[in-house]
Amino acid sequence: MFLLLRYYFDFVVDFIFAFYYKFMWKIEKIQPPNTKIVLEGASSLARQIKTRQITSEEVVRAFITQIRQTNPILNAVVDDRFSEAIQEAQTIDKQIASGTMSDEDFQRQPLLGVPFTAKEAISVKGLSHTLGLVSRKSHTAPFDADVILLLKRAGAIPLGVTNVPQLNGWSETSNPVYGTTNNPYDTRRTVGGSSGGEAAVVSACGSGFGVGTEMGGSVRLPAFMCGLFGHKTCSHLVSLKGIMFNTQDRKMDMASFGIFVRTSGDIAPILKVMVGENVRRLNLDDRVDLEGVKVHYVLDPGDFFVSPFRDEMTQLMLKAVGYLKKVLPQEPHLLTIEELKYGGRVWFPLLNRALDCNFRKDLTNRQGVVNPLKEIVKFVLRRSDFNVFVMMGLLADVAPKENLNWAKEVVSILKNKLLDTLGTHGVLLYPSAPFPASYHYASLFRPFNLNLFNVWNALDFCVTQVPMGLDKHGVPLGLQVVAAPHQDHLTIAVAAELEKAFGGYVPPFELKQ
Repeated sequence: MFLLLRYYFDFVVDFIFAFYYKFMWKIEKIQPPNTKIVLEGASSLARQIKTRQITSEEVVRAFITQIRQTNPILNAVVDDRFSEAIQEAQTIDKQIASGTMSDEDFQRQPLLGVPFTAKEAISVKGLSHTLGLVSRKSHTAPFDADVILLLKRAGAIPLGVTNVPQLNGWSETSNPVYGTTNNPYDTRRTVGGSSGGEAAVVSACGSGFGVGTEMGGSVRLPAFMCGLFGHKTCSHLVSLKGIMFNTQDRKMDMASFGIFVRTSGDIAPILKVMVGENVRRLNLDDRVDLEGVKVHYVLDPGDFFVSPFRDEMTQLMLKAVGYLKKVLPQEPHLLTIEELKYGGRVWFPLLNRALDCNFRKDLTNRQGVVNPLKEIVKFVLRRSDFNVFVMMGLLADVAPKENLNWAKEVVSILKNKLLDTLGTHGVLLYPSAPFPASYHYASLFRPFNLNLFNVWNALDFCVTQVPMGLDKHGVPLGLQVVAAPHQDHLTIAVAAELEKAFGGYVPPFELKQ
């Protein structure tokens, strides 16, 4: 009865939102780029720049042009450093042209001359760092986050920063400072969050690659909705200095970084740079023999809080399983683990413990404490500095919480079962969502669909989000590939195999002949 009611609830939500957006919202189409340079992957661009087939300045200018063409439609990039990026590219070109750069120099800078963007919650010196808060409207980052420094030392060139929800706190990228980011495939639809602006610009070919942060699907959800490869590594591998309010590095469970790319081959080279000295804890250079990889899959984890799965998502998983069944010696195994249904319920208390801060205090830029009742009244009177998603967060903040000890016990049981199953040679294909990207603000009525992502933050497993083509409405489809901690090379290898079979990233525009 509950599932039946939930099905009709989702049906009504979709009907109302579809009716509204059909008559009240004009779809704006992304136009094809003027050059195919922006369709190239980061590794390919770095290789061509190194061998002088193309200059870094040409590459940087091409991506800047693409941002200028698409951003009025998407509202993804909220601050930029275009002039500085062009100057840095020119300097790189002069160094390469002089012939003084050795092979060792190129090895030390594997991303030489490649432009990238980062979510606005990551400090990029001199650029906006508001976190979507009105109280930080004029705030700019005084220094580069450690992860940005690592990328710059590897030769990459930051172009700008991209839109986020207020305090990274929702699965819709919208805030009162910069507004709402639109999906490149259908501007009526959400890009997810919290790294939604980043997913939008990379999907629209406005950046060589993108950098986001993860505590609850903040990279993988936008990657799914924008048709990209999104990779989440494990926590404690990348410094958190320069993220949100952090002015020093700190240890934080579940907090990790993620990468947005248009081809799976770019994940490992960028990840190697981002994890710095911790690269020794991963096996990214190991050749993966897929014949030795055991594949498991889940069609529906049975979480009652998640919307019923639509047939297209189930069929997508079965198509992937069917393909792997043909090419691998070991038949994929349907996995059933009871504790997976608690994914979202265990994540929330662990999130509160990991953040170790007061949500109501952070909303004031740590200058006071928000009174939830007072703020809700101000919101109703349209006098609040916060949007409806923060109101939902305030209600959740004062609502009864799941027992932390219970959550830790369930996570321990689930983690042990999955480690026993996956080991160091197994992966799990897991659904990304019960349906493709929804219309803007529909997430207010089904917030728990995020559970399909945040369970892997609670467990601290590595995950690659894999694009799997478009649905009948031209909206991206996809699934997650999960592996045990620090087995990123396995998820990346399986993602590459699925890319080969199903095509991977599909641009949100028709390519010129």
